[in-house]
Amino acid sequence: MTRWRSALAMAALVGLILLGYGFPGSSPLRFLEAVCALAFPVLLFALLFRGRPWGWVYLALFLGFLGLFHWVPHTVAVKGNLPEALGLLSGGLLFAYEALGLMAVALAARWAWRRSGPPAAACAAALGVLLWEGYGFHIYPWSLGAALGGVPWLVRGAAFLGAQGLAALLWGCGAWTAAALAEGARPRRILAGPLALLAFLVLAGQLWWLLPRGPLRTLDVVMIQPNFPSGVRLPGMEEAMWVRSDRALRDSGLPQPGVATLLLWPESAILGRDDWEPRPRLALEARRRGIAWLFGTEGGLNNLVRGEAEGQPPFIQAKTDPMPFGERMPGPPALREVLDRTLGFVSQEPGRLTAASSFILPTPQGPLRVHPLICSEALSAQRVQEGLRVAGGELLTNHTNDGWFEESMATDLHAAQIRLRAVEAGLPLLRATLTGKSGVFREDGTWSLWGQPMTEAAHAFRLTWRPIATPARTPWLLPGLQLALALACAALLFRRNRAILVP
Repeated sequence: MTRWRSALAMAALVGLILLGYGFPGSSPLRFLEAVCALAFPVLLFALLFRGRPWGWVYLALFLGFLGLFHWVPHTVAVKGNLPEALGLLSGGLLFAYEALGLMAVALAARWAWRRSGPPAAACAAALGVLLWEGYGFHIYPWSLGAALGGVPWLVRGAAFLGAQGLAALLWGCGAWTAAALAEGARPRRILAGPLALLAFLVLAGQLWWLLPRGPLRTLDVVMIQPNFPSGVRLPGMEEAMWVRSDRALRDSGLPQPGVATLLLWPESAILGRDDWEPRPRLALEARRRGIAWLFGTEGGLNNLVRGEAEGQPPFIQAKTDPMPFGERMPGPPALREVLDRTLGFVSQEPGRLTAASSFILPTPQGPLRVHPLICSEALSAQRVQEGLRVAGGELLTNHTNDGWFEESMATDLHAAQIRLRAVEAGLPLLRATLTGKSGVFREDGTWSLWGQPMTEAAHAFRLTWRPIATPARTPWLLPGLQLALALACAALLFRRNRAILVP
């Protein structure tokens, strides 16, 4: 391979990262996400298996993550009140760290291939991705399997394996295909991996229709997107939100007889007061409008969602997973205190999940349990799984402050990662943002996002669904996959009398 061909291959690797995980959004391009999500690991492994210098491959990964997360340095500088130079440094460390994790997975797969062939490489790649996504420290949690979310009939496999399971399939298939290419195998063998992956996803998409379903639920939903300045405590925030809400309710003719109405405000819709405190007036605001109401607010050192509905006590849930560095310094308390004091930062306190962590909304069809997720909580499949296990739920809401990201692609990246939570849980997920884009992700893998970043909007629609009992909700799914792959790797790597394929 000439130097120019090597450079083109590295550029192609960067391009596949951007196309596969840059969330194109528009209908004609949605299929590109899935195609590039498979082509990316195939090219990555092919370069390493053919002996390309790992340093150049690592540089391509670094540049790909720089393209995806180029907004991080400015956001860190603004949110942390830091010099832009420190923001650039922190961004560079993030790009390098994320690239290093995938590089380690790829090198482990190459070692397994050299020792025991394509099946071992596939198992090592799949296991490595599961471990990296599940246990690696991620400031911005994300899954390589989320790229399949552009094609609903493909992503329904997340109901069985979750986003991380789909990532393992993609990378296992990529390693198998690259190994076959490196060994000069016949086309039938080279295509065996992608065709098997496609067959599994098609089969899973059909089995999805057979999963148990609950009773039909109907709800009118109103979302308010105020486009407030991010993190700024303004006078009269609640009053301004009610002006927007009353207008949207009036224009939509809501509430209507026989159907409950849920009003959603985003994270940071009300700042500057402690909403842990009793506030009987809030229940009256919901009651006189004939609605239920969930809104993002704050209290003490907590980021909160509070809910009000007639006949129900106030619902208050604190964010359980404050974002590292952005909302809470990581590490043990002693280290966190030093970092807070040195940087002039105040770390948020995490909340706890209890049986009362879902909002009970009275409806003509009976009580409806709504489980709220505060901003980055929706990025974690484990957080959603645990919340539903502890508190139950038939509907998910995500209250997001995306104003920190301004008009960058970050708000779309967030949407791209959380859309699989709906398929995994078998429940719709309603996304209410501070500045755009708000939308709805459906349990069947379809979704809609509306408007543009940094805009004011109000959205009203009727939601009808049946909750689905999905295998991806079970807590033993990921440990089971990890154990199965670990045993398969051990069996393949340590079997006797296996010839070494590559010296």
